[in-house]
Amino acid sequence: MVLHSRELVNLATPNGMMVFLNDAGKKMLGISDDDIAQTNIMKVIPEHLQDKVRWEVVPSIERDGHWEGDLQYLNVKTGGLTDVHAITFKIADPETGALQFLANVSLDISDRNRAKEALLESEAKYRSIFENAVEGIFQTSPEGQYISVNPALARMIGYASPEELIKGVTDLSKQGYVNPEDRVRYKKILEEQGIVQGFETQHYKKDGSIIWVLINGHAVKDEAGKTHYYEGTIEDITSRKWTEELLRLERQRFSILIENAPFGMAMIDKDGNFVYINPKFKEIFGYNLLEIPDGRTWFKKTYPDPAYRQTVISAWVEDLKGARSGEKRPRIFTVTCRDGTEKIINFIPVQMETGVHLMACEDITSRKLAEESFQQTMEKLRKSLTGTIQVVSMTVEARDPYTAGHQRKVSNLARTIAQEMGLSSDTIDNIRMAGIIHDIGKISVPAEILSKPGILTDIEMSLIKVHSQSGYDILKDAGLPYPIAEIVLQHHERLDGSGYPQGLKDNDILLEAKIISVADVVEAIDSYRPYRLALGLDTALEEIEKNKGILYDAGVVEACLKLFREKGFSFEF
Repeated sequence: MVLHSRELVNLATPNGMMVFLNDAGKKMLGISDDDIAQTNIMKVIPEHLQDKVRWEVVPSIERDGHWEGDLQYLNVKTGGLTDVHAITFKIADPETGALQFLANVSLDISDRNRAKEALLESEAKYRSIFENAVEGIFQTSPEGQYISVNPALARMIGYASPEELIKGVTDLSKQGYVNPEDRVRYKKILEEQGIVQGFETQHYKKDGSIIWVLINGHAVKDEAGKTHYYEGTIEDITSRKWTEELLRLERQRFSILIENAPFGMAMIDKDGNFVYINPKFKEIFGYNLLEIPDGRTWFKKTYPDPAYRQTVISAWVEDLKGARSGEKRPRIFTVTCRDGTEKIINFIPVQMETGVHLMACEDITSRKLAEESFQQTMEKLRKSLTGTIQVVSMTVEARDPYTAGHQRKVSNLARTIAQEMGLSSDTIDNIRMAGIIHDIGKISVPAEILSKPGILTDIEMSLIKVHSQSGYDILKDAGLPYPIAEIVLQHHERLDGSGYPQGLKDNDILLEAKIISVADVVEAIDSYRPYRLALGLDTALEEIEKNKGILYDAGVVEACLKLFREKGFSFEF
């Protein structure tokens, strides 16, 4: 049994020469049967432990008759080290009492030590995450007391340290939750479901002020189902709630504008259901929302002739998908209204980024369909739709209050640069319109990212960069003059190809987009942002001058510098 034991077993003479070593010991120490008798036990003790053996192990055996503790053994063939727990005791001559042999049994504890080191490392990582996390992390008792909190949560609620917070908030129902019923509801969900996600509530700060927070938590229970504590994360969403409120107010303004629009307006969801029609739409067609609940019903009632109906539907599908080939589909259709009369209606369908279809329409029956009248009508609708999109642009600014007025300032500077360069009136007007709505794509960017008061992560920055493409997708089928949508798409491109979203270079970028680009950079650097203070006009002008011909068009930069340095241009207007 000793020979095949999993533990190392060996006998040695009083001077340390081995006389027996079992199979496990041979493998651990790299010693063959032939080498056992010629090997001293100090040969398998690593150099850094030899003094310990001499001055601790040996005296203990001589004094007490045994020694027990942790050591390391050296494999004489590979040089590898093995952690062991060793028990060494002396065997004396039964007659004389003289030391006859030293017996040793050693257990390999390498795996245990590695597991212990891994556990310590894991605990250190968890502690680092806990201490340095941006979000608040907490543990609370079922009775509503903070047990453990990280520094981020303490700062969030206005306390100097986690210890001060734990001492200061002893009853979450009175000192934490603004609405105690939220505490009851939160606890009920945890007890019934074991987890809470996206729980929004208000929390008191130390100074008595109130913040909005988002809580994700779960209940920690034992095998019997008894709750020991709750733990989770808390995020301050006060800025997001304020932004949402501003957005709600802007949507109200948008609704008022649509209600009083001089043209018919309908919104159709991605499933083809009519979800809104304005008073002018009802006046034109005579139908209320209940009578035309979906697109199928609408087309059957307003286009009773099957062949003509199919022509109209095909044109609409291609318009909404942006899949038209070179041939332009007509947007003027003869419609049968509720009272049986036929009207010639001019439609502009737009597919929004959310999948909602926005349908603007105007009754042009009384007008002559001559080219001049047709062009005037199209211009009126385009201007009306442009005004609607400008309201959406205002909604974008409401979602990003730190850049309020940015688009108008960029538009004013870009228009003035275009005038300084002697461009045509149509080009100048296109630049002015593109500048007003160049950041309309930010409507697709989460509000909390737009107003984040710190440096953006790579993922958040990638979401911001999507706004150029999103703006183009919103505008491309809106009936706006060419090349407004393309200008919006290209306004972050750079001459050397380092811009986005397409990485275009000098000759591939529209001149109008180059002008918006310079105006955008100057205004952004000169203005305050959540993540930095305003850097000033001098810094802005140095940036475009330094990169003239590298990132920015040389002619555009020269015109811009002349406006500020020689002609006294100012963003105030």
